[in-house]
Amino acid sequence: MHFVENQKGDVTILSVKGNLAHKEDMDKLNSYVMSVVEKNGPKIILDLKNVSMISSLGIGGIIRAMRLVREKKGDVKLTSVNASVRKVFDITKLNEIIEIHNSSESALEAFALNGPTGG
Repeated sequence: MHFVENQKGDVTILSVKGNLAHKEDMDKLNSYVMSVVEKNGPKIILDLKNVSMISSLGIGGIIRAMRLVREKKGDVKLTSVNASVRKVFDITKLNEIIEIHNSSESALEAFALNGPTGG
């Protein structure tokens, strides 16, 4: 698993490449998210376009990342979630606690509309 970082104003778009399935992946995701928060601030879009599979560990990792970011008065939004991964978010009701957008542009607009902390 690896990440590609793209800065848009005060929002970091973090493209995740690989599957979110193992503990090592979640540790890497959470460490990377925290380094982004320390470096760029607590507004993060996780672009999951290149994630084809997510396990219960992956869901837990995203929830943990979201909690860590929200503790810093920020937010995490998801974008470009494929149909099979989206189904997991719907079944687990994770889509009720974390925003899922069709595009990075839509997520960026949501941050802009929600004020300084993005949520």
